[in-house]
Amino acid sequence: MGRKHNRKRQYVHICSACLIFFLIFGCTILKESRNRREADDHILHSRQLLEKGDYKGALEKNQAVLSEFGKDRPADEALFNMGLIYAHYANPEKDYNRSVEYFRKVVDEYPQSPLLEQAKIWAGVLRDMEKSRTDEIPVINEHILRSRQLLAQGNYREALKEVQNILSEPYGNPYADQALLYAGLIYAHYGNPERDYKRSIAYFEQLIKEHPQSYLFEQAKIIVGILNVIEKAKQVDIEIEKKRKEMTR
Repeated sequence: MGRKHNRKRQYVHICSACLIFFLIFGCTILKESRNRREADDHILHSRQLLEKGDYKGALEKNQAVLSEFGKDRPADEALFNMGLIYAHYANPEKDYNRSVEYFRKVVDEYPQSPLLEQAKIWAGVLRDMEKSRTDEIPVINEHILRSRQLLAQGNYREALKEVQNILSEPYGNPYADQALLYAGLIYAHYGNPERDYKRSIAYFEQLIKEHPQSYLFEQAKIIVGILNVIEKAKQVDIEIEKKRKEMTR
């Protein structure tokens, strides 16, 4: 009888130990899963804020991921996003040097990251841009000047008409590279109700193809890169939303 009671007691102890182990292990998994979802939400929200032109808010969302995860993934994605934010053409606090620092962190600290090659390319292009900068201020055409003023006022259609006056000249125009840049910026502007990233990219790519010697060449390449990343991220976000809806059905 004593042996049976001892066996039962041992069995109960083993079951209790197993139960405690699985409870702790299960809670850890649930916590990690919850934290990862929160991180994904921060990154998703960051992209949305970047698209709306809220650069400070986008930075804060990525910084929240870094605070939560330290050097664990998806910290590499947060660093990459911060590099994009500081390189963004419309960011009033644009800083290529800081942008390069974030891309270099991805390269140095996350050699297995799927973003490694993209980060290398961005860091290289931005360094080249900084090296090639000059103090020369190019002459601005009157149509370009009016387009800038109209863009600042939020009159996107009229701003576009001004640069199209240059682009429609039959024998080309020495300011065509500037016109193409502004046409692209107008279609990419977060406040434009007719915003169209694909048309914006087409103008920047035309600048790159037709004006390889332009001082705007590297800038156009950078913007195309940012817009392509945003377009790809949009598709990823759409897929994530679809999966979430399917799971909640």
